Amino acid sequence: MEHTGAMSPTSSSTQTCLLLLLLLLTWVDCNIDHTQPSSVTIRPGEALRVTCKVTGASITDSSYWATAWIRQPAGQALEWINTIFYNENKQERNSLKNKFSVSRDTSSNTITLQGQNMQHEDSAVYYWVESLEHTQPSSVAIRPRENLQITCKVSGMLITSSSYYRTAWIRQQAGQALEWINAIDYDGEEHHSDKLKNKFSISRDTSSNTVTLQGQNLQAEDTAVYYCARDTL
Repeated sequence: MEHTGAMSPTSSSTQTCLLLLLLLLTWVDCNIDHTQPSSVTIRPGEALRVTCKVTGASITDSSYWATAWIRQPAGQALEWINTIFYNENKQERNSLKNKFSVSRDTSSNTITLQGQNMQHEDSAVYYWVESLEHTQPSSVAIRPRENLQITCKVSGMLITSSSYYRTAWIRQQAGQALEWINAIDYDGEEHHSDKLKNKFSISRDTSSNTVTLQGQNLQAEDTAVYYCARDTL
């Protein structure tokens, strides 16, 4: 994925004490109002609070399903932090649950990530991820060497709109980090993981406003949770 930001040093004498978090809160399925800037500088040991306001859907609606926070430290794999569902059930990564928490405010339709005792190693791009409407069941069983096809229907914006930007597929195998598979831009340009480009392809249908992931010769090691996510400008 392309990111419109980079870590930059500061000329302040307290440079070594500052932590720059690039909060490019993308990969979402609705319009998002950010309640703080896209980058935040805090001192080690301080707390972090990031809130996103959801428009176009109610966070208590079962069709909204869930909101997740993930992050990507520079040069490292994507890392899932936590998830909150429409019914307020939560899932948390064991290694991070003592540092991060997630909450919501139904009156303002907002989702908040809170972090405590932040350190230099927590410098990362933090993503806010919302589930999409799937046009097939949420789980699919196939035999080894068979093909996979998963389609997501996008609502609230045309996939050909320049403000829509990009649809991406990512997956998470049990006990492993999130892994980016591929993406397709609003203008139809495709992007693929070098590792997975011979196994997975991506396509879209502008008449139905859907984006489809196709996989061939799937094996047991391809068992995973597959996410369809939208990247907005």
